[in-house]
Amino acid sequence: MLTMLFDYALTFAQEQLPALLAGTALFLFVRYLLCRRGVLARRSVPHEAGLALFALYLCAVFSLTFFPFRITPYLGCYEFNSTLLAMTRGEYTAGNWVWAMMAGNVLMLVPFGFLAPLLWERLRGLRVLPVGLVLILTIELLQPLTGRSFDVDDIFLNFLGVLIGALFSLPVQVLFPKQIAVLRS
Repeated sequence: MLTMLFDYALTFAQEQLPALLAGTALFLFVRYLLCRRGVLARRSVPHEAGLALFALYLCAVFSLTFFPFRITPYLGCYEFNSTLLAMTRGEYTAGNWVWAMMAGNVLMLVPFGFLAPLLWERLRGLRVLPVGLVLILTIELLQPLTGRSFDVDDIFLNFLGVLIGALFSLPVQVLFPKQIAVLRS
Protein backbone atom coordinates (compact mmCIF):
# COMPACT_ATOMS: atom_id res chain seq x y z
CA MET A 1 0.00 0.00 0.00
CA LEU A 2 2.83 2.43 0.83
CA THR A 3 4.47 1.66 -2.50
CA MET A 4 1.19 2.39 -4.26
CA LEU A 5 0.82 5.72 -2.42
CA PHE A 6 4.43 6.67 -3.16
CA ASP A 7 4.09 5.79 -6.86
CA TYR A 8 0.86 7.79 -7.09
CA ALA A 9 2.45 10.79 -5.36
CA LEU A 10 5.49 10.65 -7.64
CA THR A 11 3.35 10.44 -10.78
CA PHE A 12 1.17 13.30 -9.51
CA ALA A 13 4.23 15.46 -8.80
CA GLN A 14 5.69 14.82 -12.24
CA GLU A 15 2.42 15.58 -14.05
CA GLN A 16 1.32 18.54 -11.96
CA LEU A 17 4.61 20.28 -11.16
CA PRO A 18 4.18 22.98 -13.84
CA ALA A 19 0.65 23.77 -12.60
CA LEU A 20 1.80 23.82 -8.98
CA LEU A 21 4.67 26.16 -9.72
CA ALA A 22 2.49 28.42 -11.90
CA GLY A 23 -0.21 28.61 -9.20
CA THR A 24 2.33 29.40 -6.51
CA ALA A 25 4.03 32.01 -8.70
CA LEU A 26 0.66 33.63 -9.42
CA PHE A 27 -0.13 33.70 -5.69
CA LEU A 28 3.22 35.31 -4.89
CA PHE A 29 2.86 37.87 -7.68
CA VAL A 30 -0.66 38.89 -6.60
CA ARG A 31 0.47 39.03 -2.97
CA TYR A 32 3.43 41.20 -3.95
CA LEU A 33 1.17 43.61 -5.86
CA LEU A 34 -1.32 43.84 -2.98
CA CYS A 35 1.47 44.48 -0.46
CA ARG A 36 3.06 47.08 -2.71
CA ARG A 37 -0.25 48.95 -3.04
CA GLY A 38 -0.78 48.83 0.71
CA VAL A 39 -3.85 46.57 0.56
CA LEU A 40 -1.99 43.90 2.55
CA ALA A 41 0.58 44.56 5.25
CA ARG A 42 4.08 43.29 4.63
CA ARG A 43 4.98 40.42 6.90
CA SER A 44 8.20 38.77 8.04
CA VAL A 45 10.27 36.67 5.65
CA PRO A 46 9.43 33.45 7.57
CA HIS A 47 5.71 34.26 7.31
CA GLU A 48 5.98 34.98 3.58
CA ALA A 49 7.92 31.73 3.08
CA GLY A 50 5.26 29.87 5.05
CA LEU A 51 2.53 31.45 2.91
CA ALA A 52 4.37 30.40 -0.25
CA LEU A 53 4.63 26.83 1.04
CA PHE A 54 0.94 26.89 2.01
CA ALA A 55 0.00 28.24 -1.45
CA LEU A 56 2.01 25.45 -3.10
CA TYR A 57 0.24 22.92 -0.90
CA LEU A 58 -3.24 24.34 -1.70
CA CYS A 59 -2.43 24.27 -5.43
CA ALA A 60 -1.58 20.59 -5.03
CA VAL A 61 -4.85 19.89 -3.19
CA PHE A 62 -6.94 21.71 -5.80
CA SER A 63 -5.06 20.03 -8.64
CA LEU A 64 -5.57 16.64 -7.05
CA THR A 65 -9.26 17.13 -6.34
CA PHE A 66 -10.41 19.00 -9.46
CA PHE A 67 -8.15 17.92 -12.33
CA PRO A 68 -8.46 16.55 -14.85
CA PHE A 69 -11.36 18.93 -15.32
CA ARG A 70 -13.98 17.16 -17.39
CA ILE A 71 -16.66 19.12 -19.16
CA THR A 72 -19.11 16.48 -20.26
CA PRO A 73 -22.87 16.25 -20.56
CA TYR A 74 -22.68 13.90 -17.57
CA LEU A 75 -21.67 15.69 -14.43
CA GLY A 76 -20.26 13.73 -11.53
CA CYS A 77 -22.62 12.31 -8.97
CA TYR A 78 -23.32 12.79 -5.29
CA GLU A 79 -22.68 9.41 -3.67
CA PHE A 80 -24.05 8.97 -0.17
CA ASN A 81 -23.22 5.26 0.15
CA SER A 82 -20.43 4.92 2.67
CA THR A 83 -17.68 2.40 1.99
CA LEU A 84 -16.48 2.86 5.57
CA LEU A 85 -19.92 2.01 6.95
CA ALA A 86 -20.20 -1.02 4.65
CA MET A 87 -16.77 -2.18 5.86
CA THR A 88 -17.74 -1.87 9.52
CA ARG A 89 -20.90 -3.87 8.85
CA GLY A 90 -18.85 -6.57 7.13
CA GLU A 91 -20.65 -5.97 3.82
CA TYR A 92 -17.51 -4.91 1.97
CA THR A 93 -13.90 -6.06 2.01
CA ALA A 94 -11.46 -3.40 0.90
CA GLY A 95 -8.53 -4.23 -1.31
CA ASN A 96 -5.18 -2.46 -1.44
CA TRP A 97 -6.44 0.24 -3.80
CA VAL A 98 -9.31 1.20 -1.44
CA TRP A 99 -6.98 1.28 1.57
CA ALA A 100 -4.48 3.42 -0.38
CA MET A 101 -7.25 5.86 -1.41
CA MET A 102 -8.48 6.11 2.18
CA ALA A 103 -4.96 6.71 3.48
CA GLY A 104 -4.42 9.30 0.75
CA ASN A 105 -7.63 11.10 1.72
CA VAL A 106 -6.43 11.33 5.32
CA LEU A 107 -2.87 12.34 4.43
CA MET A 108 -3.99 14.97 1.90
CA LEU A 109 -5.35 17.31 4.61
CA VAL A 110 -2.77 16.72 7.38
CA PRO A 111 -0.60 19.63 6.11
CA PHE A 112 -3.60 21.97 6.24
CA GLY A 113 -4.29 21.10 9.87
CA PHE A 114 -0.61 21.47 10.71
CA LEU A 115 0.41 24.59 8.76
CA ALA A 116 -2.63 26.85 9.13
CA PRO A 117 -2.40 27.10 12.96
CA LEU A 118 1.31 27.84 12.69
CA LEU A 119 0.76 30.65 10.18
CA TRP A 120 -2.33 32.31 11.66
CA GLU A 121 -2.92 33.05 15.34
CA ARG A 122 -6.71 32.93 14.86
CA LEU A 123 -6.45 29.28 13.78
CA ARG A 124 -4.23 28.11 16.63
CA GLY A 125 -5.03 24.91 18.46
CA LEU A 126 -8.17 23.23 17.23
CA ARG A 127 -9.72 26.43 15.87
CA VAL A 128 -8.54 25.26 12.46
CA LEU A 129 -11.12 22.44 12.43
CA PRO A 130 -14.16 24.49 11.31
CA VAL A 131 -12.09 26.17 8.58
CA GLY A 132 -10.85 22.77 7.45
CA LEU A 133 -14.41 21.44 7.37
CA VAL A 134 -15.52 24.37 5.19
CA LEU A 135 -12.63 23.68 2.79
CA ILE A 136 -13.51 19.97 2.65
CA LEU A 137 -17.22 20.58 2.08
CA THR A 138 -16.48 23.17 -0.61
CA ILE A 139 -14.22 20.75 -2.46
CA GLU A 140 -16.62 17.82 -2.16
CA LEU A 141 -19.70 19.82 -3.18
CA LEU A 142 -17.93 21.36 -6.21
CA GLN A 143 -16.33 18.17 -7.49
CA PRO A 144 -19.48 16.88 -9.28
CA LEU A 145 -19.59 20.16 -11.22
CA THR A 146 -16.15 19.35 -12.67
CA GLY A 147 -16.99 15.78 -13.67
CA ARG A 148 -15.61 14.29 -10.46
CA SER A 149 -17.79 12.66 -7.82
CA PHE A 150 -18.87 13.55 -4.30
CA ASP A 151 -18.02 10.91 -1.71
CA VAL A 152 -19.31 11.10 1.85
CA ASP A 153 -16.33 9.03 3.07
CA ASP A 154 -13.94 11.68 1.75
CA ILE A 155 -15.47 14.25 4.12
CA PHE A 156 -14.81 12.06 7.15
CA LEU A 157 -11.32 10.99 6.03
CA ASN A 158 -10.26 14.51 5.03
CA PHE A 159 -11.52 15.88 8.36
CA LEU A 160 -9.55 13.19 10.16
CA GLY A 161 -6.48 14.46 8.28
CA VAL A 162 -7.13 18.06 9.40
CA LEU A 163 -7.56 16.84 12.99
CA ILE A 164 -4.32 14.83 12.90
CA GLY A 165 -2.45 17.82 11.49
CA ALA A 166 -3.91 20.12 14.15
CA LEU A 167 -2.95 17.68 16.89
CA PHE A 168 0.61 17.52 15.52
CA SER A 169 0.80 21.32 15.50
CA LEU A 170 -0.21 21.64 19.18
CA PRO A 171 3.12 20.51 20.69
CA VAL A 172 5.02 22.59 18.13
CA GLN A 173 3.07 25.68 19.22
CA VAL A 174 3.75 24.91 22.91
CA LEU A 175 7.42 23.94 22.56
CA PHE A 176 8.46 26.71 20.17
CA PRO A 177 6.39 29.81 21.04
CA LYS A 178 9.09 32.32 19.99
CA GLN A 179 9.63 30.70 16.62
CA ILE A 180 5.89 30.47 16.01
CA ALA A 181 5.50 34.16 16.93
CA VAL A 182 8.17 35.01 14.32
CA LEU A 183 6.42 32.76 11.77
CA ARG A 184 3.11 34.52 12.40
CA SER A 185 4.53 38.07 12.30
